[in-house]
Amino acid sequence: MSTHADYRTRAVFDMDAPLAQAARCLDAWLEEEGRALHTRQRHKAAALIARYFLYEDCVTDALIMSFLRHYAGFRAIDMEDPTSVRHGLKTVLDQSVIVEALPPPSFSSRGYVWAAAVFLCLFFAALYFRPVPHTSGLNPQQQSALKMRVEKVTKLQGDISHAAVWAAVKEPFAVRSYKHLTVSDYQTARLFLDDWITRLEKEMPPQQQASLGTRM
Repeated sequence: MSTHADYRTRAVFDMDAPLAQAARCLDAWLEEEGRALHTRQRHKAAALIARYFLYEDCVTDALIMSFLRHYAGFRAIDMEDPTSVRHGLKTVLDQSVIVEALPPPSFSSRGYVWAAAVFLCLFFAALYFRPVPHTSGLNPQQQSALKMRVEKVTKLQGDISHAAVWAAVKEPFAVRSYKHLTVSDYQTARLFLDDWITRLEKEMPPQQQASLGTRM
């Protein structure tokens, strides 16, 4: 069985275990650093950790703890780019605070509330207006052609996610984003998706094939 065929048979991912492992390691790191995160931010950080290590083999607690102790990042966030996800994780972890004794009753926490609100506004504004990378190997028409084929695969094979299809497309080229494919890589990726679509259509019941032919 080819690498792509084997990958498709394992396309449905169980996120419960990676999320649980990520949350466990994150809690251990926070305790080790004497820090704390709000529940929403802790869940977001755990989800980013699980996503970052999703396609890695043999992800141990020690590996995740080492990553948390030495995390670093870049400026843009692209969920298809692990380094961008790592930056998003760093940004979330930077919101953690030192665990300290409660201030005396005369001290007002209103300033902290306002500061947190301003920080979150700036954070989400930065995400919304983040610059789009311009180092793309494919033009918009080629990117659109691949997206259409990925969308068709997910519709024909209902038990597979878009992320799994993209991962299968990018795997032979060792790129972090399909946008970084070269023109020659694009031809190979398009043929791979066309073959996948053809196989799925042949596996459809005759009634569905006739209906598909009528729509086309």
